[in-house]
Amino acid sequence: MSISQTVETASDSSGSEFRRGVASCAPVLLGTIPYALVLGAQATQKGLSTVELSMMTGLNFAGGSEFAAIQLWTSPPHILLIVAITFLVNSRHLLMGAALAPFLRDLPRRKVFPALFFLCDESWALGLADAKQRAAAGIGPAFSPRYYMGAALAMYLTWFSSPRSAPCSGRCSAMSRPMVSTWPFRPSSWC
Repeated sequence: MSISQTVETASDSSGSEFRRGVASCAPVLLGTIPYALVLGAQATQKGLSTVELSMMTGLNFAGGSEFAAIQLWTSPPHILLIVAITFLVNSRHLLMGAALAPFLRDLPRRKVFPALFFLCDESWALGLADAKQRAAAGIGPAFSPRYYMGAALAMYLTWFSSPRSAPCSGRCSAMSRPMVSTWPFRPSSWC
């Protein structure tokens, strides 16, 4: 189904545009989960609590800077260094926002600001590609806020929730080690 056919069938329901955004983001989500689990494992190794990890992933929705912050984390943390590196890594969002600006120009600020908060590499690429396809097909407005928010919220919720699984899996595997050592065969001998 082409973009124009999808938009024509979706124009009667705003929920279908949102679902289209979620569906287009689904393959990306499968690749995001392992990275989020690694971030959670690294945060656990650095001693971050679940609340601290939740605040970091919820307020700074940018994986690259979160990985950099975790690597720089010490006790006590060097806050200015972490803030500077986070700003440096996230400065690419200025360029991504500028690329979206022509499509966001006619939207009210109450829609623009949430769109920019949830901006990440994946939602930006999907939203921009969709806007360009819609513009080429002569569909107006070219930028679909509901499509974009479907993709962006799916990414946000996946990134926000997945790192919390890593500390649990680490504790669960640590709890199961004594039981595994009593097996008559050792999984380590399989290598």
